[in-house]
Amino acid sequence: MQIVSNPLFIEDLAGNSNEIKRGSIGQRRIRVKNLGERIAEIDIWIAATDNKSESLLSWCTFSEQNPLKIDAKSFKEVTLNFQLPLSATPELYNYEILVEAATQYPGKICRRPLQLRVLPSDQDAEWGNEPGFTIIQPITNSANPLSLQAQEQLEVKIKVENRSKRVDRFYLSCPEFTKEWYSVRYPEIGLDIPGLIKETDGLELNPGSSGEINLILHPPQYTPAGNYFPTIRLISSNKEDLVLLDVVYLKILPDDRLDIQMHPLSRKVPTETGEFEIELTNRGNIQREFNIRAKDEDGFFNYLLQPKMVQISPGEKRIVVLKVKPRKWWRRHWRGKGLPLTFAVELENIAVGEDSFIPALPKNLPQGNLLWQSQPWWKLWLLILLCLGTIGLLAFAIWWNLLRQKTPPPLPQVMKFETTANKYQEAKDNAIRLNWQIIHFQQVEKVTVISLEKNVELDRKNYFFKDGIPQNLQPSKNNTIGICESKKSEINSSLADKKGKQEVSDEKSKSNLYSTLFPSKKNVTYQTLVLNCKDIITNAITAGNYTFKIEVYPKQNSEQFSSQQTTDTIQVIPKKPLPLPKITDFSPTQPIYQEVSIVKLTKKVTPIVTSLVPVRLNWNIVNPNQIKELKMVGLGADGSITSQLQSYLIINNQLPDKLKRFCTITSTNLKCRNFPTDVNQAGNYTFKMTTVYQNEQAETEITKTTDIIKILPKPATSVNIISFKINGEEVNQKPKHTFGISKMRSEADITVSWQVADGEDIKVEILPAPGVVSSKGSLAKYPLSKPPSSETITLKVTNKAGEQTTQSVLIETVEPSQTQSSSGNNSGKTTSGSNSSTTGSAIHSNSAEELTPVEFPPIGY
Repeated sequence: MQIVSNPLFIEDLAGNSNEIKRGSIGQRRIRVKNLGERIAEIDIWIAATDNKSESLLSWCTFSEQNPLKIDAKSFKEVTLNFQLPLSATPELYNYEILVEAATQYPGKICRRPLQLRVLPSDQDAEWGNEPGFTIIQPITNSANPLSLQAQEQLEVKIKVENRSKRVDRFYLSCPEFTKEWYSVRYPEIGLDIPGLIKETDGLELNPGSSGEINLILHPPQYTPAGNYFPTIRLISSNKEDLVLLDVVYLKILPDDRLDIQMHPLSRKVPTETGEFEIELTNRGNIQREFNIRAKDEDGFFNYLLQPKMVQISPGEKRIVVLKVKPRKWWRRHWRGKGLPLTFAVELENIAVGEDSFIPALPKNLPQGNLLWQSQPWWKLWLLILLCLGTIGLLAFAIWWNLLRQKTPPPLPQVMKFETTANKYQEAKDNAIRLNWQIIHFQQVEKVTVISLEKNVELDRKNYFFKDGIPQNLQPSKNNTIGICESKKSEINSSLADKKGKQEVSDEKSKSNLYSTLFPSKKNVTYQTLVLNCKDIITNAITAGNYTFKIEVYPKQNSEQFSSQQTTDTIQVIPKKPLPLPKITDFSPTQPIYQEVSIVKLTKKVTPIVTSLVPVRLNWNIVNPNQIKELKMVGLGADGSITSQLQSYLIINNQLPDKLKRFCTITSTNLKCRNFPTDVNQAGNYTFKMTTVYQNEQAETEITKTTDIIKILPKPATSVNIISFKINGEEVNQKPKHTFGISKMRSEADITVSWQVADGEDIKVEILPAPGVVSSKGSLAKYPLSKPPSSETITLKVTNKAGEQTTQSVLIETVEPSQTQSSSGNNSGKTTSGSNSSTTGSAIHSNSAEELTPVEFPPIGY
C-alpha cells in the first residue's frame, strides 16, 4: 500500500497480462513517476514475496538501466521482460516492484504488489483448475483512484469462480488494513425454518459455479489523506498455499476541520493575571502546522504565546498559553473605570504538502476582552511629590555646578595589551586570545581591537562600555568570548603620565593630554576604576603571522582615541592533517550458515561446520575519529536488496545504542563482533558497508563489501508411509481386492484409510481422486465402478526436494454370479442370495441392500 506523501509512484499501464506460458517471453509495462520538486536518481528492482517465487527473479530483466534519472513532476516508462524456461513450474508467483531514490528522498520506498501466472506450454495438459478472482464493481485504476471521505463506506463486489472439480470454500482479507478499516460480507444462506437466513464466514462453491463476496471499506475518522492501494487477498480452503491478489485504488480526501476556543474570554488587568488558554483541536485527517499570534488594534499590550508555532496531528488536542502584559504604560488611566480593550487571535499556515493542498483556517476566531484598570489614587500623589523633588534636585545641581570649579575628568589609558601565548597551533577552536588592562574605566566609551597581517587590516571589532561591561563579557558559565571585570585600584600619577607620553607623539596632543589627564600634582597616588579583560577571542584561527592593535575612545570625544598599543607578531602554526578512516575488515563470522540446526550429511559429502541463521558480521575500522555515520545494506545474488539499508550515527565518537552491545571504539579503532542481521533465508548474499566521514573539504565516503555468504536450505523431510489400508487391511500385505456387486446396484463403496510421516513440506495425494489430502485420515465411502471394472488407487507422498514414495492397490469389481461360479469351481460349493466368501480367496460379495449411494468426502480430507 502506498500513500501520496511518498514522492515516488508506480503506475501499472493498461494492456498488461498476468499470464505467460512457460518457454515463452512476456512483458509488463509500468510508469515510474517523480512527484517531487527536484530531479531524482531512482533505483528499480523486484523482490519475491514468498519462497516459491524466488526463481522469478532470475527470469526478469528491465528495459532501462539503473538508476533512472527522472526530472521533477515527470515520469519514465519501463518494461519488465520475463523469459520463462521450459522447466518453469506452472503455478502462481507473487512478487513486488520497488523503487527508491535514497539520495533525494531518503527512507521513501514505493512498492507495487503483483502476480505472474505461469501457464503450461501448448504441449502440456490443459491448465484451468485455478479459481477465478475479479473485482466487478467499482472499477478503479492507479491513474483515477476512487475518492472517499474518512468514515464513509465503499462497497466492493468481487466475483469468485470455482474452476476445480471439488467443492471449495473461499475467504477474503486485506492484510495491509486493520479490522477498523474493512469488513467482509459473504452470501447469506437459508435455514430450514421458513423466513430465516444465516450469514456465513466464507463463500462455499460447488465445482464449476461462481459467487460474489462484498468487501465493505470504511476508513476510520482520522485516516490520513492521500492515495491508498490496498491489496485484496483471496484464499482457497483446498489449496491454502494458493493466494490470489488484486488491488483497489483509493484516494482519501483531505479534511481540514479545526476547532479553536479560548478560556476565559475576558480578564481585568492588573487585578487578575493576564493569562488565557487557547484550545486547538484537529478534527480533520491532515497534519496541521501554523503560527499563532494575538494583537489589539492600538498595540497597548504585548502578547506572549507559548508555543508560537503549533503542530497538531489528526485527532490531537493542543493547549496554547497566552499571556498579556501592558506595553504603553503611560496610556493607563489615572482615574475612572479603566480602559476596555479587545484583542484578536490570528493563525497562519506555515506548511503546505507536496500536493499543493492549502488547508483552510477557521473563519470565526476567538476574541478576548481586557479591562485595563485605572491607577490607584496614592500613585497620583506620589507622582506629584516626585515631580516637586526632582525640580528641587535640579535647581540644587545647577547651583552647585555654577559655584564649584569644573575640573576635566582624566582620559582612559591602556596599561597592558598582550596575547595569551607567543605561538598557537592551528585548530578549529584554538583562536588567538588577548588580555588587556585600561585605567580610568569610568571614562571609556568604546574599545576597538584591530587584527593585522603584514600591516594589512584583516578584522576590526568594537566593544562598547558606555553603560558598563556588556552582558556577553561578564563572568558566566556559558561565556566563550572572554571575561572583563572592573575594580578600584590605586594608581601613581607619574606612572600614568609616563605611559601617556609614550603613546602620544605630537606636542599638541601631549599638552592637551597632560592638562586633562591629571590636574593634580605629580607623584600622587589616587584611586580609579581599572578594567581587566582576559581571554578575549579573535578571528585569527588559520595559519599565519598576526599583529593586534587596541584603541581606547573616551566619552568626552568618541571620535578620537585617547590611547593605543600594539602587540608583537604572533605566529599560528599550521596543523597536521588527521589520518583518514579505513575499513580493514568487513566479513561474516562464518562463510556458511544453516537455516535450521539439523544438517543431513551422507557418506559422500564432507561435513561442513556451519552456524545457525541469522547472518552475523564482524568489522574493524582504524582512525575512527572523523566518522559521522555507518551505513549497511544486504544484497542478494542478483543485486537486489535483501536487508534494508541501516544507518548508525556516530556523534563525538559516541556509539548509538544499537551498536554498544557489539562494538567498542577508541581513538585508533572501531571494532565490532557478532553483529546480527535480519537475513535468515536460504540463498547467497553479500553485505555492503559505507563509512561517511568529514575531511578538510567535505563529507567523504568509503565502502567495503563482504565475500559471498551462503545460507544452506533446511533439509527436506523424509517421505515415509506408515499405513495404507483398504477396509482395514494393509495394502502392502494385500495389494489386490476383488468385490462382487449386483448389476441391479450400479454404485457401491469401500473404506480407504492412511497415515504418513508428517512434515511442513510434505504433500500427500490419493489418486485418481480426491487428490491432495492431509497426512492422516480416511474416506468412509470411496465409490466403486460398475462391474466388471478394474481401478488402481495410489497413495503418493512428495517432499520439497522432489523425493517421492507410493503405494498402490488394485480394486476389481465383478458380478455376483461370477463370484459364485468362481467359488464353485474352486471349492465345489455354491451359495445364492446372501454374502459369501471362498476360503483362501481374496474375493468378497456384498448384497445390494447393504450398499449405500456414492458420497464424496467432505472438504478438509
